Amino acid sequence: MANQNNIHGLSRYIPSQIKRDVRQRDGFGCVLCAVPIIEYEHVDPEFKDAKEHSAAGITLLCPTCHAKVTRKQISKEIVKDAMKDPATNKVGQIGDTLQFTKSHPTVVLGGATFIECEIPLMVRGQEIISIRQDGDRYFLNANLWDSKEQQSLKIVDNEWLVSKENIWDLTIVGNRVSIHEKDKTPTLVFKIENNNKFIIEKFDMRIAGNRLYGDENFLNINTVQLFCCSAKRCRVGINIG
Repeated sequence: MANQNNIHGLSRYIPSQIKRDVRQRDGFGCVLCAVPIIEYEHVDPEFKDAKEHSAAGITLLCPTCHAKVTRKQISKEIVKDAMKDPATNKVGQIGDTLQFTKSHPTVVLGGATFIECEIPLMVRGQEIISIRQDGDRYFLNANLWDSKEQQSLKIVDNEWLVSKENIWDLTIVGNRVSIHEKDKTPTLVFKIENNNKFIIEKFDMRIAGNRLYGDENFLNINTVQLFCCSAKRCRVGINIG
């Protein structure tokens, strides 16, 4: 195995606090293109010359832009310029596309599973999570909030979007996206599984005066707690009046 330390003995391991500082500064996305699937790049100094991991000298690059820098298709000077005004500053949000198969996607919200439901969750007449069909394709739409009733996630026809001003931190590990509203454990965690299941593993949100929270095992709606419940082939799965 190749030596993971540089000539100064510095390990490639970057402390979590340094990573968070870089994410928060760069807006949780690649400084060049705003894609949220990111890698950490030592820019100044380069890793081979670095004596410490300093947030000031590290930035976020997506795998494609990172490869272009490695192959010298993008210079370090261009990256340094982008660090002064990251791409997410221009768009104000970050996001990516959810890829679904041609079968109707299943939605899992904590301890509740919705199979072939057009509107898995409705609150006071508002479609919080919905699925529409166009030919042989399905499109997921959703509006999710945090515990202070501030929108933390929007999904528009399979494209998920997060306003960088409304969150404290965001990480993507594998197929799991974790959103933090403040310095604590994630308040919204979602993932896509087998390209036919959208799973909200953890959430804590207030919507129109109602509190909904849960994890992989349960769903709480105000004072009602649900375990291992499901709805199948119905227009509306849960309707909160």
